[in-house]
Amino acid sequence: MKFFFIIPVFNDEKSLVKLIEEIKNILDKDSNELNFIIVNDASDEKLNNLSNISNAHFINLKSNQGNQKSIYVGLNYLNELNVNYDYLIVMDSDGEDNPRDIFKLIDKCKENNDKKIIFASRLRRNEGLIFKFSYFCYKLIFRFLTGKKFNFGNFSCIPKQYVKNIVNLPTISFHYSASILKSKIPYLSEPCDKGKRYDGDSKMKLNSLLLHALKSLSIYYEEILIRFLVLSTAGILVGLFSIILIFFNKFFATFVLIGWSSNMVIGLTIITIIFLFMFFSCLLILLNKNIYRENTENFKNYKFLIGTIENANHD
Repeated sequence: MKFFFIIPVFNDEKSLVKLIEEIKNILDKDSNELNFIIVNDASDEKLNNLSNISNAHFINLKSNQGNQKSIYVGLNYLNELNVNYDYLIVMDSDGEDNPRDIFKLIDKCKENNDKKIIFASRLRRNEGLIFKFSYFCYKLIFRFLTGKKFNFGNFSCIPKQYVKNIVNLPTISFHYSASILKSKIPYLSEPCDKGKRYDGDSKMKLNSLLLHALKSLSIYYEEILIRFLVLSTAGILVGLFSIILIFFNKFFATFVLIGWSSNMVIGLTIITIIFLFMFFSCLLILLNKNIYRENTENFKNYKFLIGTIENANHD
């Protein structure tokens, strides 16, 4: 089989070298052909120890773009290479995507006749309690706002036939896995334990998690706005109905506490105005959705993100 790997890297050269060694030890047999697209996300230090990696394409970005943009660049680059291969593996360079799980993803692909993308879903995480709790809250909020269960990251196995479909997704430059989740491209998840980092500490801190969460939610901005639109409409109707009931109670009830009606009307009026503001805000954003489309169009030409490209085809 012939494989391509897209691996974004930022200040993680030692881990990258070890990851590729492990991948080769695991897969470089049975006549498997391994090819690597390594996207250097403008690392602070020059990557000096990669010259021995064979069949590799090194893409150096002009400036730090983040993990998701790096994957986006790698996908577009591979799509334009127009080469034959069986599977594309997308994974991070730090070892937390365990290369030994690649076989699990490939086997799951084969079970489904290469008709679905297979993501690795996390059984266990290795971070601290605060991060785990924050990640748990993120998944709950994501499900509440989008109605979708989201329990996987970048680590995935893609049959070649779907790469072009993924590249053409309008939001793929914002968030790789969330874009596929929203699309009609078929996918499944395969439970995998998170691996241990090869070197250093995780770069995914709480602020990074927040940014990651906002990017994934931005993919569903229309759905989220519609949910808020429905919620605000319901709030407006309940508020108005309650005010009517209070006035009815004030003029027709046999016993009313002095000042009670006035206080309730003021409170409910304020709440109704808040819901009205939510309603018109969501409506205006939905009507002006061309702004979002223009922003996504700005990233259609991925090449302006690239500084240099180096190829290493030696054995």
